[in-house]
Amino acid sequence: MRVTILRFLCLTLLALGMNGARAKELKIIFSKYTPPYVFEDDRGGIVVDIVKTALESAGYTIQPIYVPIGRGFKMFADKQVDGTTIIQESSGLKAFYSKDFMQYYNRAFALKARNFNIRSIADLGDKSIIAFQNADKYLGTDFGKMAAANHKYKEMAQQEAQVHMLLLGRMDVAVMDESIFRYYRERLISQGAADKSQAYIGFDIFPPTSFKAAFNDPAIRDEFDKGIAAMRKDGRYDAIYKKYTSQYFNIKK
Repeated sequence: MRVTILRFLCLTLLALGMNGARAKELKIIFSKYTPPYVFEDDRGGIVVDIVKTALESAGYTIQPIYVPIGRGFKMFADKQVDGTTIIQESSGLKAFYSKDFMQYYNRAFALKARNFNIRSIADLGDKSIIAFQNADKYLGTDFGKMAAANHKYKEMAQQEAQVHMLLLGRMDVAVMDESIFRYYRERLISQGAADKSQAYIGFDIFPPTSFKAAFNDPAIRDEFDKGIAAMRKDGRYDAIYKKYTSQYFNIKK
């Protein structure tokens, strides 16, 4: 009888523990089409690995939700998820924002054959431009004004299509992160959809674009910030970048 009661208590405690673990699973949005930062499979990606590592020390597990930036905004606003990544307060979303935890290095890419001399955002005003979603919010006031005034400006969720359109000569300029551009260009070349010998220039007219994560619960935000600080201190943050640099190419932190 005593053995039976003890067994029952053990099973009950185990069940409670499992329920507690499930309660700590977080649904977190990651932007689609942004390798090597996010892959939509078991390869993870720089941002996926950083976010998972930062939160696991607080006992959380992550269920990644891979959606385009625009859809991710709506899902977060509708409280369908616990958090979202690669975001700025300029997005307008009401949330508890983390400190900056990573950055993109956006460039204005053009084919060398076009002979453009792009020294500033003002030089983009007369050109056809394809940019990532919400670039007009993330790349500063001057870029936002240029985008609003330029009828040849477009934004697109699918960043591989951005690269392809540029390489096919259908757009004058593609505005996107350097590592995302390089990843998709190399993939298009490997698929025979782009010419390796075709020269391009990445005009450096933007400062690094810092990004935050955002959460519905300030306690989770605080745990995330603590996790990132610990990762930077003990080397795990750098190790994640080195992992992907070794697989692909040099990726700036």
